[in-house]
Amino acid sequence: MVKDMFYHAFDGYMKYAFPLDELRPLSCQGEDSLGGYALTLIDSLDTLALLGDKEKFGAAVEWVGKNVRFDINKTVSVFETNIRILGGLLSAHLIASDYATGMRVQSYDDQLLHLAADLAQRLLPAFDTPTGIPFGSVNLKYGVDENESKITSTAGGGTLTLEFGILSRLTNNTVFERVTKNSVRGIWSRRSKLNLVGAHINVFTGEWTQKDAGIGTSIDSFYEYLLKAYLLFGDEEYLYIFQEAYKAAMHYLYHDPWYVEVNMNSGATVWPLFNSLQAFWPGLQVLAGDVDPAIRTHAAFFSVWKKYGFTPEGFNLATSTVQNGQRSYPLRPELIESTYWLFKATRDYRYIDIGRDILTSLQYGARCPCGYCHISDVETHKQDDHMESFFLAETVKYLWLLFDLAAGPDNIVENGPYKYIFSTEGHLLPVTPEIALVDEHCSYFGAFCNGGADHGYSTSASSTHQKANYTQFNDIQASSSLYSVSNMFTTRGYLKGVCPGLTHAQKLGMSYSDEESNVIEQTSESHEHHSESAVESRVEAQSSNIILISHPVASQHDEVLESKSGSGDHADIAVTADSDSMSHDNAGGSLGANTEEPTEDTTPTSKQTDEEIAPNFQSKEDIR
Repeated sequence: MVKDMFYHAFDGYMKYAFPLDELRPLSCQGEDSLGGYALTLIDSLDTLALLGDKEKFGAAVEWVGKNVRFDINKTVSVFETNIRILGGLLSAHLIASDYATGMRVQSYDDQLLHLAADLAQRLLPAFDTPTGIPFGSVNLKYGVDENESKITSTAGGGTLTLEFGILSRLTNNTVFERVTKNSVRGIWSRRSKLNLVGAHINVFTGEWTQKDAGIGTSIDSFYEYLLKAYLLFGDEEYLYIFQEAYKAAMHYLYHDPWYVEVNMNSGATVWPLFNSLQAFWPGLQVLAGDVDPAIRTHAAFFSVWKKYGFTPEGFNLATSTVQNGQRSYPLRPELIESTYWLFKATRDYRYIDIGRDILTSLQYGARCPCGYCHISDVETHKQDDHMESFFLAETVKYLWLLFDLAAGPDNIVENGPYKYIFSTEGHLLPVTPEIALVDEHCSYFGAFCNGGADHGYSTSASSTHQKANYTQFNDIQASSSLYSVSNMFTTRGYLKGVCPGLTHAQKLGMSYSDEESNVIEQTSESHEHHSESAVESRVEAQSSNIILISHPVASQHDEVLESKSGSGDHADIAVTADSDSMSHDNAGGSLGANTEEPTEDTTPTSKQTDEEIAPNFQSKEDIR
């Protein structure tokens, strides 16, 4: 049935929308939503390969290689273009060029890799900022517009490392990986003293323009790519940042089994809301080995799905109702993704039952004449004439992986030649020696070991490194105490050439800087557009300037987080707080009518200032 679901939507797109970006499944028409380059086809390439459809995969790879070009006057989201287009091209290239995958395309000659490199070059001007954090949007032909907003999201700046890092390794051009690592450093060095990051930041001054910290909208995949960059590349800098960020999230955001948004400086709860993008978190926790809280949180999130048949974009934990302005379900994959990972970890067949419930909801509530429709209101199940590309790239993919795993897997993810990391768009990124190189960070902060060459990487192998990557992806027959937060990972050693008396934070050059010291004076009102050499020059400068070791910060709480008690099966939402106590003056005096969609090129304002924060929840018991 899942395969039929895929082809109903894919064939509908190819018949009625191709080569436009996305399908309008109610009216059976197409629309350009990102850049006008067959977005849904590119986003779907590795799903075709996963399903074993050699004919359609080969034809699609050949068409994209011959027809897609990025020398166009289009202003696009850096975040969306990276995860959907760049990730889709790289994943398909790695499958189509490799006989070991069983999907080698005979006529293929690295056309998708060349397209990916060209696209990434066109995104590079976005990184030419004083902080190293990129602009949210860039014109593929002319660079960054002089009137482009200087506000971007944390996810927008922190969800680039996997795709750009792979591209660096495949092309031996180090600039792609360096700019994205500098972006992560630019965000993390501006974290609060609680080791929390806000939702939106000014890429010129480094000031946080929205200081609400959470694991959902505008921040979610920042956490995801920290861990996955370590698992894919073996770079301990990402592991260290993830450990610190994860501990802070579990301490300040986690109200078992829910997560709330807090002020990044005070830790006071400001936004008691479950938003649908949070649903990726249990899956990430499985990868991190922290399975117990993942089980409880997933059960709570799924109870929202059971209540409505879908998860709304926002669900108010105080009133146990759908948040006004956030009533839609745009076919999101995150809950299904976490269901797949929890089944993979536990082999508990209740997750198969959950998958069937989700599949039934989609089949009877979202199916429409030419594909699958957004649900505009989860209470009325009214359909909306949109089908985003991630439905085929992620939603259907994770459903298929879930049921195929239960039936006895026969696919390249479970039985293929490599272990795979999934990008935030669900693209398959293989842990191969070509990509997961062991000596990438061997000599100095942000260094690349190039064996004496001007570009490239060391080709030395290490069985120790390979084991470190693969361990996280073994099928886990998880026990309740598989890992604890403090010993989630063990690092293999420190960087060479650094004084051994320094702390781990100092060795990695990562410390926080107070907000008032983040402000970088602008000497010009207009932003000059620079060539790639200018971008590389600024990257080199940032590599040294971003290292702040004068006042290192230890973890705010080094103790092991205690295991949370509670059932793994929640039938109801366990929130009893009075809604009045949760009220939040936000322009209109009501709590959080936030209708922001998770595209990363918007320019939101802060929901509230530090002075306006009311500590509504003082303990985890309050939110229960």
